[in-house]
Amino acid sequence: MTNSAQEQHREWSRAEVEASLREILVDSLGLQEAEVIPSASLVKDLGAESIDFLDIGFKIQQTFGVNLQTAEIRDIIMAWGSLIHPALAEILTGRYNLTVTVDELRGLEKGGLDKILEHLRSAQGFTGTPEAADEIGRELLRRLVKEFATLGFTVNEADHRDLLGIMRTDLSTRRITERTLNLLTFGALVDFICAKLGPRLRAA
Repeated sequence: MTNSAQEQHREWSRAEVEASLREILVDSLGLQEAEVIPSASLVKDLGAESIDFLDIGFKIQQTFGVNLQTAEIRDIIMAWGSLIHPALAEILTGRYNLTVTVDELRGLEKGGLDKILEHLRSAQGFTGTPEAADEIGRELLRRLVKEFATLGFTVNEADHRDLLGIMRTDLSTRRITERTLNLLTFGALVDFICAKLGPRLRAA
């Protein structure tokens, strides 16, 4: 059995996963070890680009025997950002019986959900409760979290709150995509790998 094959079938502790993944990122992205901390976003903080995701995914598979389609994950996140306006139009129609186009929402995106609902109160007599913006934001987040779950990732409560706050004030595709990409952190990758290792993850 080759060294690579042996690595793919061995047991790992979480600390070993962190150390080996840190080495992968340092090597792939030309970083200093001190830069690779749990909260570091692969894109924003560590500077990963599309081609880097392919390399990282390959090295993770070779090291841990875990299949992580990092390029696909990045593409899905990018796509989700562009689909937020159609999803919002669907929610407004289905939940509040409002007729609103995607183009209309894009024209109001810089003001976020608060601005959009203010416009709908004026233009269509929307009579939703003061909590409507949070309710709609939570539904959009539910869809995002579901998308992330299919990829094997989770979204913590702090990120929930932060994303909801952003949606209230800025629903632009660029802003939402940037913040969503930031969910792909070193710590999130460690959690993902540990979960995929299953019985090969030992307590210490």
